[in-house]
Amino acid sequence: MKKLLFLTLLMVTSMAVNAQNIVTVCVADESGTPTNIRNAPNGKVVYQLDESLSCTVDIMSVKNGWWKITPEVETLGDDEKTIPLKGSTTGYWIHHSVLGLGIAGDPVGCLRTAPSKGAKAVKIAQSDLAELYFEPVLIKGSWLKVISKNKKYTGWMSIDRICSNPLTTCP
Repeated sequence: MKKLLFLTLLMVTSMAVNAQNIVTVCVADESGTPTNIRNAPNGKVVYQLDESLSCTVDIMSVKNGWWKITPEVETLGDDEKTIPLKGSTTGYWIHHSVLGLGIAGDPVGCLRTAPSKGAKAVKIAQSDLAELYFEPVLIKGSWLKVISKNKKYTGWMSIDRICSNPLTTCP
């Protein structure tokens, strides 16, 4: 009976975790200094990511431009590893301006005026398609509101169109 109760509890817990949208994005801090991870939005710095690392974080929710992330960072490249974050009992937060994501697949029609496949597509100039990179600013269901790094485009992107790896072009 205890085993059945444990398995049921485990199954319900895993369904709750999977029900929450967790989106992987890359750290795209171009400041040339370590990237701060804080214990609250604009709070105390509890960890600094080395500026030479290419890495991703999993974002969960946003508050005033700050994304709450899971307590680990994944590095990319030849020396892939997981960096566990420590030092906070209130969660880990990172500012949207140091995050980035690209588009998986054909970029035409991927950006929408509202979080719906039926919403009007945001027109993107052909000359901007090759260099298009975004910051995540809001999440609604399975959609991210994004702003292009060049500040020309704002819209909603389905999370299944996100490319979080800056070392690939994502198919």
